[in-house]
Amino acid sequence: MKMIRAIVRPEKADEVLNQLAEAGFVSATRFSVLGRGKQRGLKLGDVYYDEIPKETIVIVVEDTDEKTVIDVIQKVCRSGTDGSFGDGKIFVVPVEKAITVSSGVEIL
Repeated sequence: MKMIRAIVRPEKADEVLNQLAEAGFVSATRFSVLGRGKQRGLKLGDVYYDEIPKETIVIVVEDTDEKTVIDVIQKVCRSGTDGSFGDGKIFVVPVEKAITVSSGVEIL
């Protein structure tokens, strides 16, 4: 299994979750975060924003579904055809073990 963490623009999070659900991936966790990328924040006029609001979406899927989920996220979040700074990041890590809290049953 793989854990996919996507950091996306706040205005894209609902659409990502809707598109993932339409593709059959209804289980996800979403939370608001603050951060910055390589550009180190954003300057608008005389105001400098060191931390930009983003949304993190976390989803755990079978290895065979990894590409599908990544494709959905990229399709929704990429600005235009070439994308732009701030569109987000996707991190993929292996899941060694998963346990259901209520039953104690190991999923993997």
